[in-house]
Formats: sequence, structure tokens, C-alpha cells
Amino acid sequence: MLKLLRPTVRDLAGDLLYAIGLTRPDRGARRLNVVTFHRVLPQAQLREYPLAAIAVSVEEFTWFADYFSRHFTVDTFANAARRWEAGERPERPFLAITFDDGQRDNALHAVPVLERFGLRGSFYVPVKALDDNETLWHDRLGYAAATLLRTDRPAASRALDRLGAPELADDVATVQELVERAKRLTPEQRDAFVDETERAAGGNSRPAWDGMMTWEQLRAMVARGHEVGSHSMTHQLLPQLDDAALAYEVAESRRVLEARLGSKVETFCYPNGDADARVVRAVREAGYARALSTRWGPNEPGTSPFDISRCDIQASTSRTRKGVLSESRVALRLSPLQPRP
Repeated sequence: MLKLLRPTVRDLAGDLLYAIGLTRPDRGARRLNVVTFHRVLPQAQLREYPLAAIAVSVEEFTWFADYFSRHFTVDTFANAARRWEAGERPERPFLAITFDDGQRDNALHAVPVLERFGLRGSFYVPVKALDDNETLWHDRLGYAAATLLRTDRPAASRALDRLGAPELADDVATVQELVERAKRLTPEQRDAFVDETERAAGGNSRPAWDGMMTWEQLRAMVARGHEVGSHSMTHQLLPQLDDAALAYEVAESRRVLEARLGSKVETFCYPNGDADARVVRAVREAGYARALSTRWGPNEPGTSPFDISRCDIQASTSRTRKGVLSESRVALRLSPLQPRP
């Protein structure tokens, strides 16, 4: 019974807090808000993509962009942070819209929506994957695991057992759990596990529509006022790397980006949000001015520029119990009152 009542209580609480003004965006003028997206896909592609937690539909993203344009002062992360650190406090608080992983759908579907509302975003790209149009490891594993769950459940069960991951009633949740467990492996173990799972699934099963952005697309985006920042060279989890590999991921990615884009690269985004003191030091020494984590919440004055928090935006957590996208739900999610994950 309590589980059944939870969505109703959540909706009522969100509406009440919004109605009395506690979660309204204009109450947070002193804060810097940063939101995170990964994939923005048409409905048909969204149904094929195995990691639903990091994907929204084009229609859903349009709703979010409209909401942000009406309630926030939206700028690129580099510009918004610079203005905020300088003490600027607009009536509508600053918000930066960020995208991780450099996926093709960002250029094809997210950018046109942003520009329709006069917004500019910040796009964090893993440099080597762009050159090779290479599927990132978590997508490779996601596609392979989803294929096995459809076509060869015994092989899928063996892959899950390898990492101690449960086979859940929901295949989407099972795939997500497997990817999360794989993050605990060393880079070498993870690469071997992804290769093995992919072979069991019959090879790379990335659909033809999927892929990475091109340098031409990125240069055009920069020319129109969007920001492109570094998401490392190969999207490894940086605290797991030795000093030489860490320097390659952080410093070399900035060098290549600036050379290929012909513009300054000021900001870095830690893959998976993973950073320790050594990683932060490497990012600072590579010449970046700021870096984004996945630590949850809005940023208060005095936040370290190398530990900027963000709020990931998901359609599932922004809908009411009736399935309707809700301004009060999003406002709560972006406020300090939102319970932290």
C-alpha cells in the first residue's frame, strides 16, 4: 500500500512546494544550475537504445528546453560559470545545459531544438572516439547484453554471473545493472569483458543510425555559439589510470580539441563523474579553468570550479504518476530540497 501511495504523495508534495514558491527557480538566483543529458533520440531509435536512463525523446527534450528557456538564464557552462563567479545574479538564475559523450544524435536532434529556443549548450566529447566513430564501452556492452537477453538468455546469464549481477524482471534494468557492475573492473578487465560479451552476441550490434559526431559538426556548433569541452580521449574512468595514461586522457584531449576546432577549450567533464585529488590536479595542470562532476545538486557560491555538480535530467523522474511531464517535478529535482540519490 505504501508503495502505491508513494507516487501520489510525491506529486502532491511537488505541487505544494512549487505553489508556495519553495522550489520555484527564481528562489535560487544565487545558485549555478547545470543539467546533464546524454542521448536525444526519435521514438523509434529510443526503443532500440539499451540504456534508457541516459536517453530522452526529441519531444521530451523539446519540453525541457522550453521550460529552461522560460525560467532560467541559459548559457554555455563556460560562460555561465564565468558570469556567476564574477557575481552576476540575474532574476532568472543561471543554467547550463550539458551533453556527455559526443553522440551523433546531439548534433542531429538536440542542437536544432536548443537553437529553436535561442539556447546554447555545452558538449563534452571523448576525442579518440570521434576520430574512429567508435562505440563507447558502455554502449557496446549495453547493445551486446540487450542482444543476448533477446536471443540467448543462457549466454546472457553467464555474462551476468561473471559480475555478480542479477537478472531482473525488466531487461532494461538488467542491462543497466550489468553496465554499473562493469565500472568496478579495472580498464583491462572491463575491455576484455566487453569484448567477450560482444563476441557472444555476434559482434558489434550498434544500429546503423547510431554513432559519434563529426569534427565538421562540432566546428559548425562552435561557430554558432555552442561550447565543446573535453570528456577525455577514450572515456576511461580516470582514477583507475596511471600517471602517464591520465595525462594522455586529460592534456592530450585538450590539445587535440583546440587544434581541430580552432578555438579555446576551457572546461572538462570527468567520465562517469569519477575524480580524485590526483585527477583534479591533472585537469588543473592541463590548463582547464573548470570541471564538471556528477555530484548531485545546484552549486552554491564558493563551490570549487573543479567540482561543479550537475542534475541529470530523465523523463521518467520528471513525470507525474499519470505520465505527464511536470514543471513542479522538474523544479523540485533542480532544487536543494530534492532528496539526493
